[in-house]
This record gives sequence, C-alpha cells and structure tokens, in this order.
Amino acid sequence: MTRKIYIIAGEASGDLLGSNLANALIKQQPDLMLRGIGGDLMRDSNVDLLFPYDEIAVMGLIELIPHIRRIKKLIQKTIDDICAFKPDVLVTIDSPGFCNRVIAGVKARLNIPCVHYVAPSVWAWRPKRAYKLAKWVRVDHLMCLFPFEPPYFTVHGLPATVVGHPVISMDWSKDDTLVETLGLNPLKKSICLLPGSRRGEIKKHLAIFAETVKDSDANIIIPTFDKFAGEIKTALPFAHVITDTVLKQKAMVLCDAALAASGTVSLELAMAKTPMIIAYRASWLTVMLLKRLLTITSVCLVNILLGKKVVLEYLQEACNAKDLKIALTALLDGKNPDGTATEQTPELFDQIRHLLTPSDGKMPAEKATEVVLSYVK
Repeated sequence: MTRKIYIIAGEASGDLLGSNLANALIKQQPDLMLRGIGGDLMRDSNVDLLFPYDEIAVMGLIELIPHIRRIKKLIQKTIDDICAFKPDVLVTIDSPGFCNRVIAGVKARLNIPCVHYVAPSVWAWRPKRAYKLAKWVRVDHLMCLFPFEPPYFTVHGLPATVVGHPVISMDWSKDDTLVETLGLNPLKKSICLLPGSRRGEIKKHLAIFAETVKDSDANIIIPTFDKFAGEIKTALPFAHVITDTVLKQKAMVLCDAALAASGTVSLELAMAKTPMIIAYRASWLTVMLLKRLLTITSVCLVNILLGKKVVLEYLQEACNAKDLKIALTALLDGKNPDGTATEQTPELFDQIRHLLTPSDGKMPAEKATEVVLSYVK
C-alpha cells in the first residue's frame, strides 16, 4: 500500500525545509506519494503542488487585510484537497496564520496525525499561542529549530523535538574561483546586500539599500530569487545579481560584510562567517501593534541565540541610507560605528552552528524524517 504525505510551506524558508524533508523522506521510502503547497524547491523534490506558496505569502499584520477573503478561499481549497488526498500524515511548515486554520479544518473531517515544522515564536510574542497550538489547533507533534523552544510547548502536553536548523546542512565552503566567475574586482572588498525574500520587503528596502552603497568602492553582490532579479538590476545596475542557489551561498562566504533585512538570512550569514548589519522597515501600524506584543528587545536571530546584541540592528526610522552607510563602512574595517572592534568573529559564528545542531549530531532533514515517519502507520 502506497503511503502518502501532504506538506504545506507558505514562504521561501518553508520551501527549503519542505524540499529537504521531501528528499529525505523519498530516500527512506522511495514509493511515498508527496503532495502539498510550496515553491520551486519542493516541486523539484517530487512534491505535487496544489498551488505555489506565492499565493499565500503575505507579510505583516496590516498588509494581510486586503488579502483576507482570497486566503480564506485558499484555506478551504487546501482543506478539501487534503481530505480528497487522504494522507497518512499532514506536515505543515511555519506560516501559522494559514496552517493552523488548515489543520483545524482537516481535523474536523479526518482522523490523521498533524506534524508542525517550526515552532511559533512564543518566546518573542504572544506566548498563549503555545496553548492554542496544543489544544485548539490540535497539532500532534512539533518540530523545533532552536534548542530553547520545546519547554514552551511540552508544558501544554504537545510533544516537541529539536530537529535543528537547515542552514547547518548547507555547503559553506569557500570557492576561490567565484571572483573570476562573477567578474569581480579582486582588489576590492565585497558587500552582500539582502533586501528580503518577499515582494513587500523588497519594496520597502531596495531603494534604501541602493542609496546606502551607490558611492561604495566595493563589489556589490545581491543574492535573490529569479522573480526579483529584474527590479533589483534596474535599481542597482552596478551590482552583481545572483539567482543560483549554490552561488548564493558561495557569495555570502566571499563577502567581507553584509547588509540584510531581518530574517533567517542572519543565520545563513553566520554560517558563512560574514559580519552583518540587520535593517528592517514595516508599516507603522504593524509596528505599533508589535510594540504591544513583543517580549524581546532584539529581532536578529543571531542576537537572540547568543543572548546579547553583537549584530547591529537598524529598524524603522533608523533604517536609512545615511546611518547604514556609516555602519557598513565601519564594518568593512572590522569595527562598529563608535570605533570599537566588532564582536562578529569566526569563533562567535561557530557558537551559532553549535546551537543550531541537534544534540545527537544528526542533520535536520534526517531528524525531521524520523519524526514524520514515526506517524506513518
């Protein structure tokens, strides 16, 4: 009897997790049928997609409002598709606003186990979501990326396993041929710009980032997705825009400093051992709401994991070309804007890798596969 697994990813980071999981599952059980929602990576990993994740990838609390009716229809479409597919296990990845409603809808119609991948950040805001996930959504198992997360959920009776973060599975070795491949000036330093992985983030950050580096003497490298390449090249015609996944990682390793929008990319830069500055802008109303809800003082995952602010964060009004240029120029010299030496050293980034690795040393996709297959009867 062919076993079936349904996987839902609502954004780029989830697509990566879903792809790694799908490949590991097929390696363990080649006859598995995989269906779901995701992006190019999941599609290339033998997942039959109901629709691409772009349909549901909306950032921000306020930005979501115009899309509510459309997303409600997609939620119902997804629930109907899962019930028709009748999977042995439903795996949802992050995107709780969408996934929680799908799980609840499926649970009302099918008696199947649901494994959620990526714990909601209850340690950062809205801690009551832990209880909601366990008792209202009725998730059967939670797969966590960070070592400090399980206790927030096990206290509510929700089994939780630390599977580690996928960035540790990527190839972060140096490629000495990349300077020639990209046509870079070997005598200049290189800056990596990462304005975001969603269209809303690109819209808010691209012009600011472009203004920050327009007079720089460094090589400017921008790893991004194909769908954003055109507008980025228009805004920064002097930059080297990279869309190849492998080259993106190699470019991060090559660069001497990075300016990035807040998100998972900070962990990728840490694996590449590239000193960074984090910048971010959101709508003013979203910010006002978050100020009431946030329980943390830092948004950069590197700072959160280390428990101290070693990566400088420029948020909202502070996210401006003048201040970012000063900070980036200093970072290229290994300093903070006040002239002190940056704490972002290779040894510090090694600490991040250790914190993101499961205690038994297994790779994240392997660990996640163990959890998922344990629910396949």
